[in-house]
Amino acid sequence: MKLILQASLWLSVCLNALFISFGIWIILKRGGLSYLAMRVPLLKKLGVPIVQIAAFNFPYYDHRQSQLERLPIQSSDIVFLGDSITDEGEWAELLKNPAIKNRGISSDTTIGVLDRLPDIINSQPQKIFLMIGVNDLSNLGRSPVEVSQSYKEILTQIRARSPQTNVFIQSVLPIHPGLFIGSTTNSNIRALNEQLQSLADEFSYTYIDLHSHFLDAHHQLDTTYTIDGIHLNGIAYQRWAKLIEPHVFS
Repeated sequence: MKLILQASLWLSVCLNALFISFGIWIILKRGGLSYLAMRVPLLKKLGVPIVQIAAFNFPYYDHRQSQLERLPIQSSDIVFLGDSITDEGEWAELLKNPAIKNRGISSDTTIGVLDRLPDIINSQPQKIFLMIGVNDLSNLGRSPVEVSQSYKEILTQIRARSPQTNVFIQSVLPIHPGLFIGSTTNSNIRALNEQLQSLADEFSYTYIDLHSHFLDAHHQLDTTYTIDGIHLNGIAYQRWAKLIEPHVFS
């Protein structure tokens, strides 16, 4: 019996060491502390707890941002700006418009958009279609009011530095709580959308209600459009494109 207990203890120690090593390896693969340090000043400025910084998907985020910084935006372009839900859409093909530039980045938040906004608005693009905020709620644990404050700063900067740009504020889409692994709720998303609609009125920008078009009978993201409860499939993107098409070509 004693040998069995010793063997079990030794196995437990080995497994714990393996899990710790694996965790360290993942952190290093995601860029380590150097990437973390790049984000700390901005997060502190906006009052985001540093413990929540792990929400950033560092390798993909920084690699894609590095690529997008080298692809100039023209004044005639239509920019789609947001997180992974925007990132995964083939907008130029969906809307048959080569002037569309996809500036979505997976895992992005209102904080990340603020950080990279100058590269987008310096050339004063024709239009910006903006959808952002769900990762603030889910990954950073921010409240709808806190997210709307950062969102307002985004709109303020666009208005000041690119006043001729037509901005389209797209509502944040619902989630399916039975499939989605995250901390936000549809109640918080609805509250945020109310804030966004108020901001659209305040800035005289166009608010586009996409949220209601993706709901099922239980007022959550319809499983017709998703596998994981938050990201979208091809049917959903076709529906989305159809809903915004009049605004793209107006």
